[in-house]
This record gives sequence, structure tokens and C-alpha cells, in this order.
Amino acid sequence: MEINISQNKISVSDKYQIYIEGQKKYFASAKLFRLLSEINLFNYTENKTENNAVFIIKKKWNWFKTTYDLRRFDNNVFEFTTKNMWKRHYNCIVGQDNYEIFGHNGRKYSIYKNDKQVAWWDKESVSWFNGDNYKIIADNDCDYCIIISFCLVIDNSASNDNDGNMVTIDLGNFGSQAKEFDKNWQPNKNIQ
Repeated sequence: MEINISQNKISVSDKYQIYIEGQKKYFASAKLFRLLSEINLFNYTENKTENNAVFIIKKKWNWFKTTYDLRRFDNNVFEFTTKNMWKRHYNCIVGQDNYEIFGHNGRKYSIYKNDKQVAWWDKESVSWFNGDNYKIIADNDCDYCIIISFCLVIDNSASNDNDGNMVTIDLGNFGSQAKEFDKNWQPNKNIQ
């Protein structure tokens, strides 16, 4: 499955258009005037109210770690937190499942669920006028809302406020990694 996320940076908040297999399925928007950022993820066909959000992503105060609460539509809350800041290694427990997110050299991230890879994404190196663009490759039977939420968390935590720039270039990350990127991984094609 291919998921594309296109960010539109506006002067006071970020908005994201999210496509699954070329079909517009979700959108997300950052709430205005928050001390700590909050992003709401919605089904494209639903009305835009907090009660209809599929996920509410709230940044938590933390000096050195990336920490967010992900509240799902059923009011379950999952904590996304840093395992190793220098190696861009993150963790989120979702029910009985342990998700680990690994940053790699360049602009790639991989997602593992219970020690098995389920997705990866790459960020475009150059963005014109708007914001960042992400391409996620994932198993067809994965929880794509949680995968999208992880990508939005990483984008939000790494935001460098390039508002107003015509062109933004991202050379990516370099240095040590908690896990090497698996170039041979292929998503499964099973349907949920």
C-alpha cells in the first residue's frame, strides 16, 4: 500500500492532505494558538470537529525527548516517546502491540510492529512553496491511521518552521542508527 502525505504550511498552522493508493482518504490540521502542538487527523468524508477526529496527536512537555499522546477515536491513548534521541529511535505501545520507529541515514524511517517491519517512509528532499511531502510504503493489513500518526509526529517534532520559503532542501540525517534500513523489505499484499 502506498500512502502519500502532502503538507501545506500556512502562516499560523499546518494542514496535511493524505492519499491512500491515490485516493484522498484523510486530512489533518494543527490546532491554532497552542503552547504545545496538537494535530487532528480526520476521515476526508467526515465533518471537521474534534469529536470526529480519528486521532488527536498532542505534544507533551519534555526537555530532551520527543513525547506525544496519540488519542484514538475510541478514547484509547498511546504514548509515543523517544528511546534514543541521537539515533532517532522511538517507541509506542498500542494495546498489546509494540511499535518501534527507526530513523535512518538520509530521510527514511522504518516502522516495526512486534519486531516485524510493517512500513517505511521517505521524505522528499526538496519542497517548493508548501511543506514537506512523504511517501509511505506499508503492509496492506497494517493500521494505517497509526502509521500516518507516527509520520505526523516525526514531522511535527522536526519542524523547522520554513514558512515563507520558496524552496526547502532537506539533506537528511547522518550518523549512528539504532537499526539499518532494510532495502530488501517488501510489504505484504494481504487485505485487512
